[in-house]
Amino acid sequence: MSRRGFTLIELLVVVGVISVLIAVLMTALSGARKSSVRARCLSNMRQLQIAQIAYATDQDDLILAAGDGTEQGSWIGALQTYGAPPEARRCPADRSSYFAEPIPGTNPPRLRTTSYGINNYVSPTHAPFGIKPIVKLTEVSQSSTVIQLAELAETGSYAGSDHLHVQDFYLAIAPQVTLSLIGKQMPIGRHGGMPQSWDAVLNFSFVDGHAESLSIQRVYTDPANNLFIPAGMRNQQPEP
Repeated sequence: MSRRGFTLIELLVVVGVISVLIAVLMTALSGARKSSVRARCLSNMRQLQIAQIAYATDQDDLILAAGDGTEQGSWIGALQTYGAPPEARRCPADRSSYFAEPIPGTNPPRLRTTSYGINNYVSPTHAPFGIKPIVKLTEVSQSSTVIQLAELAETGSYAGSDHLHVQDFYLAIAPQVTLSLIGKQMPIGRHGGMPQSWDAVLNFSFVDGHAESLSIQRVYTDPANNLFIPAGMRNQQPEP
């Protein structure tokens, strides 16, 4: 009885099919890993928001203040006192080297304390000049639509910060540069979408305590259309 083996063409077809299946599997695994990392980062931000509510309850309704803390002036230490676990300070997708080594140009040397920064429009200490600062948590109207924490850029001048300067996102004389200005403060595209584009995805948490993954175009267009500036502040103009 004769036995017929595989021809070269048949073997090549089988190898090609296996390669396609491996590629599909690897893509699926990569997508699942990114989803897991994004979910863990969101969990961190929710835990920080829960700690913020506990902080306000204990501190006569005070909202968290940027630059107000014992750990290099960061608020992160205060929230750990109110139940935020130490690991919640860092997004698992944050690859910044400055958690372990000093940020260049800092004197005295500073480290990165957290992956997250306070929206300065809801900080008693860093509201733009000319804007009446929010002091109490309950002063933020429509709190479910106002961002309190956002992810910080891993390098550059914001690597060691604990807050954002949202007024610097936009230049009236050159509004087309808005995306690049946002990219100096936040790691655009960390959690999906086209990197450095309006559909790039980041995680944000809100004053009411919830957290979401949202594209840049969903959270900021200009000073009148965004989720950073509380509605009551949009008719106030920061001083130059």
